[in-house]
Amino acid sequence: MLRTQIYIPETLHERAKSVARSKKQSLANLYRGFIANGLKASTPGGDLTALAKLNIKGGPKNLSGDMDKYLYGNKK
Repeated sequence: MLRTQIYIPETLHERAKSVARSKKQSLANLYRGFIANGLKASTPGGDLTALAKLNIKGGPKNLSGDMDKYLYGNKK
């Protein structure tokens, strides 16, 4: 493991300490988890990969053309 230093606002640090205390884990472990989750979320296609694995078949043929209709219903 590598050691690194960052500067964060004191209010953010206090909130993180509170979360770490409530989860009964170290502040360093909490920060590592936040960083790992942030990196996972910022990976291109991260969320869409899980959606693609659902392998959904069928559905309306005109979905892209009538997207508003399917999202919001007929409001005419």
